[in-house]
Amino acid sequence: MNTFHKILFVLAILIANCISASAAIEFSHDGVRYIVNNDNTTVRVAGYPSGSKPTGHLTIPESVTYGGISYPVTSIGNDAFRGCFGLTSVTIGNSVTSINDGAFYGCSGLTSVTIPNSVTKIGNSAFSYCTGLTSVTIGNSVTSINDGAFYGCSGLTSVTIPNSVISIGYHAFGGCSDLTSIKVESGNSVYDSRENCNAIIETATNTLISGCKNTIIPNSVTSIGYGAFRDCGDLTSVTIPNSVTSIGDGAFEYCSGLTSVAIPDSVTSIGNGAFEYCSGLTSVTIPNSVTSIGGGAFHGTAWYNNQPDGLVYAGPVAYKYKGTMPSGTSIVLKEGTKGIADWAFGGCSGLTSVTIPNSVTSIGDNAFYGCYGLTRINAYPNPEKVSTGEDAFYDVPKDGTLHVLPKYLSAYRTASQWKVFTNIKDDLTEIGDINLDGNVEVSDVTTLVNMIHNGETANLVPADINADGKVNVSDVTALVNIILN
Repeated sequence: MNTFHKILFVLAILIANCISASAAIEFSHDGVRYIVNNDNTTVRVAGYPSGSKPTGHLTIPESVTYGGISYPVTSIGNDAFRGCFGLTSVTIGNSVTSINDGAFYGCSGLTSVTIPNSVTKIGNSAFSYCTGLTSVTIGNSVTSINDGAFYGCSGLTSVTIPNSVISIGYHAFGGCSDLTSIKVESGNSVYDSRENCNAIIETATNTLISGCKNTIIPNSVTSIGYGAFRDCGDLTSVTIPNSVTSIGDGAFEYCSGLTSVAIPDSVTSIGNGAFEYCSGLTSVTIPNSVTSIGGGAFHGTAWYNNQPDGLVYAGPVAYKYKGTMPSGTSIVLKEGTKGIADWAFGGCSGLTSVTIPNSVTSIGDNAFYGCYGLTRINAYPNPEKVSTGEDAFYDVPKDGTLHVLPKYLSAYRTASQWKVFTNIKDDLTEIGDINLDGNVEVSDVTTLVNMIHNGETANLVPADINADGKVNVSDVTALVNIILN
């Protein structure tokens, strides 16, 4: 066989394979489409014929016959009955092992569903926005309930998770506004509903991953997980126990009925969008223990909307500069500031200088993103003790001046996110070091009192302890607190 014939032979094989791969067997049975799976021995439900959305009851049999061959029905395919809002009930045969992504998405006419014991997987958004669904029975062979599986099932009132389930995705029961009871069967190796809390808790991490309007967060929970109460509009109040140390991304997002929240002293971090679009939230108590706050954590809340334009603080964290920043703005973060939130100054092109006090331990993702006018940074903390997020100084001129304390010069030159600055000067004086001896101690209090008494306060940045632009008795109090702490 010469080279030309070899090429023709290879092309023939490739063409044959392509034709074989694309020629999946598809047929209809009782008005429902089926596709033979790659194993050629089983079929999956593909839905109704194009343009057809029958109403009433649907039966998915255990097997169907085509061409004289009986095929077991093993799965309900992606988006098979998506948008079939006329479906009112469904019977799923005991041969089905998986209900795939979006299988019954938007079937608002369904009122109850029994998932047989043969099913092991409920796919992403499989029953999302089945708003008429009031009852669901999950078979005891299901091992995974994927992301958003029952999201937006606003009529669902109760759900029991069998002990076979070992994986529950994000927002699996989010937006189920009428949900009053969530229970995990005893004996589940991964999840529990301890103390009849009406929630799903990941046992190993003590993370609450899904709650409802009747949830009582147990004292053993250490984290409220991603989207745990997302879109729970009927949630009007929540008590967060002192065991909780973190509130995850979107944990209470779109909880429009929530009017107030008191975050306990145990919490150190609040995630992105944690309370975003909680439109009724007017009162927020944030303790000094919080050092990091994610982007948009309180956006769209009445609390944030009522804040005046300018730099908004959430507890000890510089949360967000609200409104349009004027050109040539200089920001001095107040002493005691512990964190700069994600996107706190994002897009503030008018910012030309910022002073970061020694108390800061966290600078969030994109904190100064797009601050291309920022040409001077006064950084007082030890960079080795500051958690600095991704792209914190993206688009900030790296040839501007970074002013630091002499004792931290080498640390800034090697620290991630800071070492990219090409003009680092070790010319700062420690805030509170009034007598310039290199220490902050009681003698500085005496010096400060004498200076205020004698009116010698002009142009002395280290003496403006509380960063209010003035040097007076309040700075003496602030200095005493620094020394005591």
